[in-house]
Amino acid sequence: MSNSRLFDELAADVRARIVQAGLRRTLRRGETLIRQGEPAAALFLVDCGYLKLTQLTAEGAEVIVRFVGPWDPVGGVAAVGAMPYPVTATACDAVELLMWPRPALVELLDRHPQLKTNILREMTAHMDDALTRLRELATLNVSQRLAHTLLRLTGPHEGAGVSHLTVPHALTRQELAELTGTTLFTVSRVLTDWESAGLVRSTRARVQVLDADRLRDVAEAE
Repeated sequence: MSNSRLFDELAADVRARIVQAGLRRTLRRGETLIRQGEPAAALFLVDCGYLKLTQLTAEGAEVIVRFVGPWDPVGGVAAVGAMPYPVTATACDAVELLMWPRPALVELLDRHPQLKTNILREMTAHMDDALTRLRELATLNVSQRLAHTLLRLTGPHEGAGVSHLTVPHALTRQELAELTGTTLFTVSRVLTDWESAGLVRSTRARVQVLDADRLRDVAEAE
């Protein structure tokens, strides 16, 4: 956990003190960690498991913002001030976290300004990810968007030459449809075509990429 980007450029002893100042929290699958609109009372860091972050639109529709997993921070707005959480975070499976209630977090930020810099950098990265998805919605067709989404979910750090990649958390076809801005029918049709071609394998709530290089070709097709 101390290898999280949250601790970049902090000495090992400082990382250890920050981790020791955190409180352990465990969630069951389907349990809610934070809710959109509630006061940002704590910062969290995922130790194991995955969370689904969602937002409600003005019309009451739920939109998936992103999935976060091991070593990812959640609730970074707690470091900014008296602000509400912008998302709801729900456990995809069993999740273990560290949490720093805001009073303890403020004290840590005063002692270690680099920690706040790291939190703000992570928030900026999340905004960049959201802008990338908006650009894809505006410029790419459904197959390209779905390919990009699967590649991000199965391992954004993986390079060319890696073939078998698995989405590490439960993921339904309906959630894939929401992430790519299309319908369940369309996602099911595309995945069925890709399964026939040997690109992916999907079961209920699980997706595996069998040929990442060919899926990258789909994503980058002109």
